[in-house]
Amino acid sequence: MAFGIEIINNNDRILIDNNYPNIGFFSTSTSTATSGSNYPGLAGNVASDLVVARANTNTNGVVSKDINSTPPTWYAGGTSPITYYLLRRFDTLGVSQSGYGVQVYANTGNVTFTSNISKNFEIVTVGTFNSFISNTFNIAFPSSTTWYSDFTKYYCAINPTASFQFTIPSVGTNIFICGYRYVWANSTHGRIVVESNQQPPGTSPLNKLNRDFHYMILKELT
Repeated sequence: MAFGIEIINNNDRILIDNNYPNIGFFSTSTSTATSGSNYPGLAGNVASDLVVARANTNTNGVVSKDINSTPPTWYAGGTSPITYYLLRRFDTLGVSQSGYGVQVYANTGNVTFTSNISKNFEIVTVGTFNSFISNTFNIAFPSSTTWYSDFTKYYCAINPTASFQFTIPSVGTNIFICGYRYVWANSTHGRIVVESNQQPPGTSPLNKLNRDFHYMILKELT
C-alpha cells in the first residue's frame, strides 16, 4: 500500500494530507465524571487526546478542570455528573482498513485520515476570550437571548481550560473560573456561556482576569 496524499483548496490551503490526521472517537459511547474525580479518568488516556464535555441534561453549571490538583481533577460547578468523550488522532486508533470512502496512509502504514466513520463532531465556534481586555465577564453562544436546539449534542473542548482555587492564609479563598457554563432552557434547548473571572476573598463582585482562555464548542453528529 502506497502512502501520502495532498488536497489543496482554491486558497492554497491544505485540506488533507498524510501529515495531519483527522480525529476519531476513542470510545463511541460517552463517559461520566463527577466534580473532584480524576481528569479525564478513562483507562488508556494519553496526553494528546482531546476531551470534550457537557453538563448533565437539565443541570446548570460550569464544566471545566481543576489544574491546581495533582493530577488534575474535573470541576463541575453546580453540575454533576459531567458527560464527556475522548477524541484521538486516527493514526493511533488502529482504524480498520475495510469499508468504503477515502483513506490516507502514513509511511508507517497507519491510517491518518478516513471518511469511513460512524460518529463525528463539527466545530460550532472557536476563539480566545480575555475578560480584562474585552471588559466583560463572559460571552454567550449562540447569544445571550437565543438558544441552541438539540442541546444534548453540544460539547466543549476541555483541555485548554482551567478552573481552580487557592487559599490565602488568614484571608480566605480566591476562586478563579475559566470554563463553560451550561444554561438549560429545558431538556432540549440551552446556551453555553464562556467565562473567565475571579472572586476575591470576602467579596461578592467578580473581577475580570487578564488571561487568555482558548475555547471551542462542538456539535456531535450521528
